[in-house]
Amino acid sequence: MHAKTAVCLAALLFATGAWAQSDQPAPATPSSVSAPPLGVVQLQAVTVRGEQPGPALWEVRRDEHVMWIIGTLSPLPRHADWQWTKLEKALGRSSELLEAPSARLKMPPSLYSRLALQPSARLNPGGATLQRLLAPEVYARWRELRKQYLGDDDAYEYMRPIVVAEQLYTRALASSDLTDETDVPAMVEKLAHKHGTRVIGVRYELIVKKAPVIAGGVDQEQKQGIACLDETMHMIEEDLPKLTQRANAWATGDMKTLQSIMQDTHYEPCVVAAINGDFEHQLAIPDLPKRIEDAWFEAARSALVRNRYTVAILSMEQLMAPDGYLAKLKALGYNVRLPEGLQQP
Repeated sequence: MHAKTAVCLAALLFATGAWAQSDQPAPATPSSVSAPPLGVVQLQAVTVRGEQPGPALWEVRRDEHVMWIIGTLSPLPRHADWQWTKLEKALGRSSELLEAPSARLKMPPSLYSRLALQPSARLNPGGATLQRLLAPEVYARWRELRKQYLGDDDAYEYMRPIVVAEQLYTRALASSDLTDETDVPAMVEKLAHKHGTRVIGVRYELIVKKAPVIAGGVDQEQKQGIACLDETMHMIEEDLPKLTQRANAWATGDMKTLQSIMQDTHYEPCVVAAINGDFEHQLAIPDLPKRIEDAWFEAARSALVRNRYTVAILSMEQLMAPDGYLAKLKALGYNVRLPEGLQQP
């Protein structure tokens, strides 16, 4: 799997080795899919190329204190660059940049090595094959998509359904000239350093000393993986053009189109939720997304008090969801100004 991972609302990081302070990334997760190039970018699922206007900024204000928020998205066009004019102007005026919210779990190496998501767990228990695990109709669809995106490698037949879903998802994405390797938060942080803006980590931290006893185990994980593989195949079969349009809308700053696509359909890959769910299940942290959200709101409120100007990073889902971070800020009494072209959800 990829080296980059999203957990719940951001990345899940581990500190290992006698409670060391260095971070070790969790097992990876992908980000989205799209379709083979067709037609013209405005009409069909062709990814944009070259320099683009880039994403817009949201503005949150209380009295004279302002926070600008950039929304991130994945996947994005592989061969596009973005103008950062508005963002650089905001960073140049701001005292601090709040990182994307994340979780930091500190645990001893012995516990980390026992987690089920290690590479040794890529294969099905007992040598089971996908043909045995999947319903005949689902397996027939898998064989067609495997041939199209993964070739004739029979090794996939012995892999866990969640691993197969991730591999299929990634190859479909690449075939559409999209990538989930564009690390927008890292790019924003680099610009912050360029302008002398302090970068503030926003992490929920938890020390895990031992793994809890979990019932259900492998059977439940396999059922979840099978459902995720079926959902991933449906995305590839049905939704690739819209996924490319969504990536293009972000890259070109077309907020109206982006909002329309994101309101109509939920396109978060289930591989992200499934792997996040594995960690939450194994470590008995069912409310991890809420804990990360609380950590962000505490950091955001503090920044809006101590700074005249601040920049923050959130995902587009966190910004655009009717019950997302931005909606909750507005409910708390902050004035929110949307980018041009957007309507109130």
